[in-house]
Amino acid sequence: MKWILSDPSGWKGELAKKVLKPVDSNGKPLTCEAHHCDGGFDWTWTQHTGWLVPSKSTGGKTVVTAFDNGDARGMEQPAMPSMKYSRGVEYQIDEKNMTVSQMWEYGKERGFDWYSAITSVTEYRPETKTMFMYSATAGMSGTKPIVSVLDEVKDGTQDVMLELKVHSNRAGMLGYRALIIDPEQMFKK
Repeated sequence: MKWILSDPSGWKGELAKKVLKPVDSNGKPLTCEAHHCDGGFDWTWTQHTGWLVPSKSTGGKTVVTAFDNGDARGMEQPAMPSMKYSRGVEYQIDEKNMTVSQMWEYGKERGFDWYSAITSVTEYRPETKTMFMYSATAGMSGTKPIVSVLDEVKDGTQDVMLELKVHSNRAGMLGYRALIIDPEQMFKK
């Protein structure tokens, strides 16, 4: 194991030495206390699809994306479930210095309507320079049919290029994952 991208709480011994230290985009260390960091940096909480992005990883820096479901953010539950949010997030990791900076996020501003307690996807698409995200259980309350939300956002921005909403036919029917399929690649002889 080279590094751990996680809130440092609870890691002990040799594993604690592997936890990355948050820095800003200039490499300046950020202050983190009680599971929260300054400078807009946030850890992932109940994340899915943590993937390396080779096409953006250069010069000794590794780029990672994840869907941050956001459950128990900061090691606590908010007073009301509707105060939760999920987000797609991109981090840059400097393995030599054992640091991490948050490069981008999307979804926080959408609040509970985009919150997905489970599953979901964030994936960088190098051929379109966009982030593909799937909030599988957006706004799930248990009383209404679920609306899964697919978004494609221009890389490094909040510009939504495409949004699709997939309506389930009954409450409790969950989405799991979504992916882009290229028919030419899929059916190539």
